[in-house]
Amino acid sequence: MFVWPLETMLRFNASMANAIQEVTVNWAQHRQEAANDAIESFERLVHCRDLGEMVSIQQEWVENSIRRIDKDFGALAHQGANISHQAASTSREVIGKTADAARASARQAEETAEPMAREGESENAEHGTRKEIEEHHHQHAAHTMHRESRRGKVSSSSTRGRNKGAGKPQPRKRRVA
Repeated sequence: MFVWPLETMLRFNASMANAIQEVTVNWAQHRQEAANDAIESFERLVHCRDLGEMVSIQQEWVENSIRRIDKDFGALAHQGANISHQAASTSREVIGKTADAARASARQAEETAEPMAREGESENAEHGTRKEIEEHHHQHAAHTMHRESRRGKVSSSSTRGRNKGAGKPQPRKRRVA
């Protein structure tokens, strides 16, 4: 699942290296031409005896240098466009694969959630019964305590500090008739 981002990145880097290699080779060839042209122009200038011819040699050398620089900048602009195109293409590919992976994860989550929801419903029904039983026990205990406190078997909290033996069951008073 996580192989495709790495694979995409490596393919992108390989295509960038190829594009850069092509431009770099052309640039190196132009630099070699420039060096050869400079050597040739220098040799011609050394052997030249006429000032007009010297100016012509220098002008030719400058024109050739400008032509090579123009080619280099053109290639660089073309390379920039290629890199932009390749980056956009790679981005579309990555976005497509990411969307596919997200859809697959969502489907898997839905498939996993359905059985879990059914289990949860049955457990909630079971827990609901337990809660009802516990609640019934608490209500019963509270009712019993209330009934016993009304009978006087358990002292109330308000009389606890005043009565001797507070908290202990008190004997029932008998009515005299």
